[in-house]
Amino acid sequence: MMPAQKNVLYTVLTAVFCVLCCVIPVCLYQSNPKLFSDVSYTLSESEIILPEVLYQSSEQAVEQLEALGLQVIFHEKVYHPVISENQVLVQNPCAGSILHSGDTVTLTLSDGCNIPVPDVRNLTLQTASEILEKSGFSVIQQSQSSDSTAPDTVISQSIAPDSKVAIGSTIELMISSGRENLDQTKLETVGNYVGMNFEDAKTILSERYLYALQADTAYYPDIPNNTIVSQDTPVGKQLPQGSVIRMTVSLGQEVAKVPDCMNLNANSARSLLEEAGFHCVIQYISDSNYSLDTILNQNAQAGSKLAVGSKIILTASVGNSNQVISTGGWSGNPLPTFTTETETDPDSELLPEETAPEFPDESLYETAPEPFIEPQEPENPDFPEITVPDPVMPDTPDDPDYQDAPETAPF
Repeated sequence: MMPAQKNVLYTVLTAVFCVLCCVIPVCLYQSNPKLFSDVSYTLSESEIILPEVLYQSSEQAVEQLEALGLQVIFHEKVYHPVISENQVLVQNPCAGSILHSGDTVTLTLSDGCNIPVPDVRNLTLQTASEILEKSGFSVIQQSQSSDSTAPDTVISQSIAPDSKVAIGSTIELMISSGRENLDQTKLETVGNYVGMNFEDAKTILSERYLYALQADTAYYPDIPNNTIVSQDTPVGKQLPQGSVIRMTVSLGQEVAKVPDCMNLNANSARSLLEEAGFHCVIQYISDSNYSLDTILNQNAQAGSKLAVGSKIILTASVGNSNQVISTGGWSGNPLPTFTTETETDPDSELLPEETAPEFPDESLYETAPEPFIEPQEPENPDFPEITVPDPVMPDTPDDPDYQDAPETAPF
């Protein structure tokens, strides 16, 4: 048989098999529906059928699940173009699962479809358009004369920076067309503007019919925000009116918004903080009301702005555990500690600090004679016992035969 004929035969047999798999169950059901009746299952008192909480608000989902005796933790929020912010996108386990009172349900919430608007003021039209379009916004522009803003530079934007709007929103940029009363035959002297606020430098240069352009920005932790770091034109150089001086401007210390880590799993919270640029430290407390590794508190308020690299301390629950088996660290440092009530022996008490014996200086043992140990026959040869006698100390002044050494040794 040719290979092509084999392929055709295989295809036909597969199709026949699929048809039979579909037809036979239908025929069996029509002939005896009882064969396909639902299997009854009786829940025990501690078992719970997990309900569907998808697309509910986080508050509604928590209220419904906690009323059933379940614990809820949140996974990090996920961007979604349709589902509104703080609505449930994913639940784990899925609806219909059989759980027990005290079990944990993990919910993933939507971060909504809104994103922050970048600050493009004082940037050139080309640079501003690239930044906004890359972020998912549409750009339109209008022109306006300006004495202090360089031509083809953004004077203002219709949506304030850091405002959260839907992707695809249109942002209108007001673009400078420069000033009209310029005489390029006149020369103006360039001053030193390093260390000056950029807006102040714009005003000073506009009085000399020159322009300041924010050509570059960078984060400088030790230089305040909006401060000029460098300029491309040397001090004292003369330029015709309408010339542009390109400057590098500091953005100050880089900051980021602190994410909300409450009720998240410790690993998820750590990833969320590290992605935002923060250093995460997790400490543990005993709390049987929450499952293991659930974040109960954070020392920085969610939504506040902190310097990138700042340390954020999270407090996590150890659940109802009464001991820890450490394999080199849990979700962070320090490791959790536990206290358990144990019976103490009243006869075993620690000596007060003032009555504790003091250890002699080790140098005293350098000149002390070694004690002589007499060998003794052990009572049990399998477990020999050696008795150490008291060391023989040198004679003391109390001995009648003791004599002081002469002050000068004889030659």
